[in-house]
Amino acid sequence: MNGCKRIGLAFTAFILMASLLTGCWNRRELNAISVVLAMGIDWVDEQYQLTVQVSDPSQMSINRSGERSPAIIFSERAPTIFEALRKITTKASRRMYLSHMRIVIINEKIAERGLRNPLDFLFRDHEVRPDFFMAVAKGCDAKDILAFVTPMEVLPAIDLYKSLKVSESSWAPTSAVNVVDMMQKVTKDGIEPVLTGITLIGNRNKGMKIDNVKQPKAYAEYKYTGIGVLLDDRIVGWLGESDSKGYSYVSNIVRSTVGHVRCPDGRDNFVVEIYKSHAEIIPSIKDGKPHVKVKMKSDANIGEYHCSADLGDEKVFSQMQQVAREEQRTTLEHSIRHVQRKYGADIYGFGEAFHRKYPKQWNKWKKQWPEIFKNDLQVEVVITTELHKTGKILNTIHKQP
Repeated sequence: MNGCKRIGLAFTAFILMASLLTGCWNRRELNAISVVLAMGIDWVDEQYQLTVQVSDPSQMSINRSGERSPAIIFSERAPTIFEALRKITTKASRRMYLSHMRIVIINEKIAERGLRNPLDFLFRDHEVRPDFFMAVAKGCDAKDILAFVTPMEVLPAIDLYKSLKVSESSWAPTSAVNVVDMMQKVTKDGIEPVLTGITLIGNRNKGMKIDNVKQPKAYAEYKYTGIGVLLDDRIVGWLGESDSKGYSYVSNIVRSTVGHVRCPDGRDNFVVEIYKSHAEIIPSIKDGKPHVKVKMKSDANIGEYHCSADLGDEKVFSQMQQVAREEQRTTLEHSIRHVQRKYGADIYGFGEAFHRKYPKQWNKWKKQWPEIFKNDLQVEVVITTELHKTGKILNTIHKQP
């Protein structure tokens, strides 16, 4: 009996160990897939044109020959995005693998038609990880941007991804929009999404050849420029540099940025480097109408100084601080008014703030919120910027008058 028990226990242990050693049922070998690093979606002849940028493993080693491009572009058209993706297999010997995508670029025609179809595909496909950035191609096709030879990274997709990430952290007019944030804002009430634009500058034809990076000055270069305003899932316009900066301030995505301010005497400029910023949105109801107070506190240093006044004077330093506050307040107010009057798209999330604080009143407002935001909402901006350091020198190195 004891022997039978021992045999039974050993058999059970063998079965359990065997189950733990089984492989993945849906595994794919590396030599059977192409890792997609970037995707572009264009609208051409009433069809989706899908472009993918994949890496060539043979060119990723240190001892690569340089005779082949480290990135390969495939493109196909179809009535739907998924069909276009599968259709690429007619040109490629490996199946496209989407789990490591870093950026998706959509052209303006797609953005004007609406982003729900692309978003549906990107979230529904089980291979796609929702950790990539999105951008809109301005004045060019997404396909052209993916075929562009970038200067800093071997793989163009990585260059595009890193540049957007770094730009958001050090230059406020740029916003690195993650696909999850995009999806949440499209489906939420009281807040509208935005997307950063990207364009190509210079000779685009030469920019798509390896010669583009064989000299110090490239024939063509890409540039992230402006923030696109979306109403529901459609892009309705673009913000300039100053208004984009105002949006970033209110949305609390500014980590560090710089901007010039006129000297108190109006003769020249000084530069303020903001290294910490926080905005608080305080909703209220006055006389039955919505009111929002935006309280923003920033900590900053002086990055350049070209004014004639003595910074060592406490009164002068106080004046510099005051004009910096006024400049920041003007930036925020102009950005908010411009978006209110021209687009009626609440990209700042004021409606969401009312939803949290006044849920019953919000239920009455939410269907008409774009009109209320555009015509009835009053916004007050309060700035408490503080200047701290002047750098290694105090006053300007120019001769005093």
